[in-house]
Amino acid sequence: MRHTEEGRTLTVFLEGRIDSSNAEDAYAKIEALLSRNGANRITLDVDDLTYISSAGLRMVLKLLKACDEVRMANASSAVYDVLQQTGFTSLLNVTRRPRELSLKNLSQIGAGAFGRVYRLDAERVAKVYDPAVNPLATIEREQRSAREAFLHGIPSAIPFETVRAGNEYGIVYELIDAQTIGEVVSAHPDQVRAYGQRMADLARQMHETHFDEGSLPDARLIFHGWIDRAEQSGLYADTTIDSLRTFVDNIPTRNTFVHGDFHPANIMVTADGELTLIDMGDASMGDPIIDLAGTFHVVRVAARRPGGAERLTGMREPLLDDLWDAFLRSYYGLAADSSTLEIEQRLRLFALPRTMGSIARTKLIDDETRRRQAREAEEVFLRHHEGVASA
Repeated sequence: MRHTEEGRTLTVFLEGRIDSSNAEDAYAKIEALLSRNGANRITLDVDDLTYISSAGLRMVLKLLKACDEVRMANASSAVYDVLQQTGFTSLLNVTRRPRELSLKNLSQIGAGAFGRVYRLDAERVAKVYDPAVNPLATIEREQRSAREAFLHGIPSAIPFETVRAGNEYGIVYELIDAQTIGEVVSAHPDQVRAYGQRMADLARQMHETHFDEGSLPDARLIFHGWIDRAEQSGLYADTTIDSLRTFVDNIPTRNTFVHGDFHPANIMVTADGELTLIDMGDASMGDPIIDLAGTFHVVRVAARRPGGAERLTGMREPLLDDLWDAFLRSYYGLAADSSTLEIEQRLRLFALPRTMGSIARTKLIDDETRRRQAREAEEVFLRHHEGVASA
């Protein structure tokens, strides 16, 4: 039985028919997986399920009693109708099979570490996720985080619809006549500094907004996710990975909002000129340095890779540099003639978990370059770590 695991959540993929001939066997296999993995939450992905009988429904009831949470995803119209008619849609969270979306001939207006943003038409954009990031769980988290942010007064677009493009899943945002900051500034380069300052205003608003404990995840988990990818690559020494984790754990806890991927392609300019955030999958609570380091990584590291600036932000490098300079000076209240070197050095250090994880997974560099950049990033981190240890 095909399945995946994420933390204490087990996802099982049901196929064909679940009826009296196989329901008991299916339950026994699922029960064994739950017991073996210590999972207490289960998602039944029924994308390839064509029929479920009363015996199959009794299997679901048994799972409801055995687990803290049972969800069902990708139900076809036929399966959903059965669940609705029998009252199961009130017993567990059931989501319908997403609408099919063709990416052919769509304009890509931005990209991030785990997905790409496409323009569907004048009123809608779609964020499509890399299949490797458990997109359905990411989409659910993004929908929840976007609602929380919106209710706290942070200008964020509410996800409108879940879609599927081949083996990829995504979210559609409805934004009337909206463009990314990258698109706007590319069309009006004389406004680059003004938009850098507006980005800083939005960042300050986010970083001054407080959430109740537990309403959003700990932002340090973003960095730990990147460290996981660095560790899995085998490019870094185990001692370096351990030191990275300690470094991240020592970042102070805070209950202020962190977007998690704050850069020009994830900030939309609406028809009335307001700035609105999209891509809320990493929305969390923590120290603002986590957000600022993420922005630094996109603008100063990832954008420097071949074609990176336009692919990630929709802007050419010189214009992106001007936007970053205006953003940084406005956020920190620096005069036009003052140096930003010390601040950039600090942000480079805090960006290292993401940078090292990104080096491990990017498809934009060859293996030799990957190993060289990994060594360089590791040396930078170790120099800092040794300096702190001897201070």
